[in-house]
Amino acid sequence: MEGKILGVDKNGNLYTIKAQDGERYTFIKNEWQSEGTPYVGQSVDFNISQDNKAIAVFNITQPVIEQIQDNTFKAIIALLLTLFFSFIGTAITRFALMDEKREEEYGKSTPTLIHFVCSILFFIPIIGWIITLIANIYYAIQNYKACK
Repeated sequence: MEGKILGVDKNGNLYTIKAQDGERYTFIKNEWQSEGTPYVGQSVDFNISQDNKAIAVFNITQPVIEQIQDNTFKAIIALLLTLFFSFIGTAITRFALMDEKREEEYGKSTPTLIHFVCSILFFIPIIGWIITLIANIYYAIQNYKACK
């Protein structure tokens, strides 16, 4: 029979299973036949003893395997490209390094064009330099996030 573990007593020895037929059965930890410790919500397969207890309890929960991508290196490259090459770094980041899945969230052409316009302001003394510096830092951070 199959079911899910509903709970465990505070000592961790007596577990309660709710079977697919709606009945509840208990089992002691010694009846656990799988690796690891049983936990609440776990799907199990079990037999029922003559005294209406769960015996020979096995885990049938499918393991969840998450694919975690660590793009830290790519994100740092994007950050450095943007800091050193200004809007050209943003263009390289957006068109070459960024995953297509992030395109909708972070955009490609628009941030590159805005960064280009901010970079042109560099030719205006003092205020233009400040705006360009702020834009470079802002887009370096945004490109880091877009590639992370």
